[in-house]
Amino acid sequence: MTKADSRISIILVEPIYAGNVGAIARIMNNFCFSDLRIVGTVPQKNDFYLAMHSEHLLDNARLFDDLASAISDLDRVIAFSRRLGKNKPIDMSPMQMAAYVHELPQLKIGLVFGRETFGLTDTEADLCPLRCHFSANPEFPSINLAQAVALACYEVQSYQQRNLEDDGQKKPNAVSGEELAKIHDYMLNVMKGIGYFKSHETTNWDVFLAKTLAQLNPNKETVYRLRQMFNRFHVLVKGTGKGYD
Repeated sequence: MTKADSRISIILVEPIYAGNVGAIARIMNNFCFSDLRIVGTVPQKNDFYLAMHSEHLLDNARLFDDLASAISDLDRVIAFSRRLGKNKPIDMSPMQMAAYVHELPQLKIGLVFGRETFGLTDTEADLCPLRCHFSANPEFPSINLAQAVALACYEVQSYQQRNLEDDGQKKPNAVSGEELAKIHDYMLNVMKGIGYFKSHETTNWDVFLAKTLAQLNPNKETVYRLRQMFNRFHVLVKGTGKGYD
C-alpha cells in the first residue's frame, strides 16, 4: 500500500484503557489504514497524545452504539480472538487472514478487536463469520490491544507488498456482503421450510452457513447454483418452489 486504504476498517469494541486507541491510530497511519471505527465512547486525552501525527484518524473515527451497526456496510468481517475451543474454532492464521483480504480487493472488510478485559460477547462473535488467532504462549496468550492491531495491520500490508507482482492475476469475483447475506437467508429459510431442523439443535446453522459462505467467497454463478439447488430441495419436499426476493 502506498496510500491510505479506506476499504479495510479497524473496529474496536468498547476499548477502555487510555492510550490504546491513540497508539492504534498511530499504527494505522504507519501502515496506511484510514478507517477507524469505535463501538463505545470518544477516546480520552491521552489517546490524542499517543496518536502522534495521527490525530486526524481520531478526529475522523466513527462511533457506534453496537457492533452490528459498526459492520452493517461491510462485505466481510473477521474477528480476532485469543480463545480456542470446540465452540470457538479458528478459521485462519494472521498470514491466511492477510491473503484473504488481499484476494478480495473489491470488497469492504472489517477487522474486529474485542475489549481488553473479556473480548467479544458470544452475540458479538456470532456477527463475525470468520475468526483469526495469533499463536502465542499458551500460558499467556492475551496480547495487548494496540499490539494485536499492529500485528494485523503489518500482516496485511506486508502480504500486499510481497505479492505486488501478482496484482495482474485474476481475483475471485466474490459477491458483496449484501448478496452473501441474501443467499444465506434464503438457504436458512428453505431449511426451516422443509422441516430440516430438529426440536433440539446442537448446531447453530445460522452461524455455520455464514461462516461457510464467507470462507467460500462465492461469485454470482455459484450463488445462482446454490439458489437453484435449495429451491429444488423445497420443490421435492413441499411441492412448490421458494421465491428468492
